[in-house]
Amino acid sequence: MSELIVTNEDPLNLDGTLDTNDRLQIVHSTGNLADYDQTVLAEHDDYQTTGGLVRVKLLDFSDSGNNWTLSAEHGGNSWSRGSDHAYFDFPHSSTATEVDVTATSDHSPAQSRERKIWVKTEPTDPLPDKP
Repeated sequence: MSELIVTNEDPLNLDGTLDTNDRLQIVHSTGNLADYDQTVLAEHDDYQTTGGLVRVKLLDFSDSGNNWTLSAEHGGNSWSRGSDHAYFDFPHSSTATEVDVTATSDHSPAQSRERKIWVKTEPTDPLPDKP
């Protein structure tokens, strides 16, 4: 499985956007999750110690004059809301967490778009391989 690797970002900000086919896409400043099997790997030094958490944020967005609010849930856990984002504090996990993301517009009538993404978390490698 291909994944977008993001190292030592806390919070890890993911933006919503609509593609040319009006489908919800989730992107990071370094790449679109669509190019990485909809998977982001959050590597962080905080996971070197027990109890480390990294906050993942899904930022609301505007497109074609409509404002879109993002919400998410995984495994029965609804993500919390800030003023302009949904968020969850992820502990270290050896497996990918499947997250259901929904974007809801302020258009009348309201429209919604859905996307499934995966979030993986692990500590940074203290002894990275040398070339």
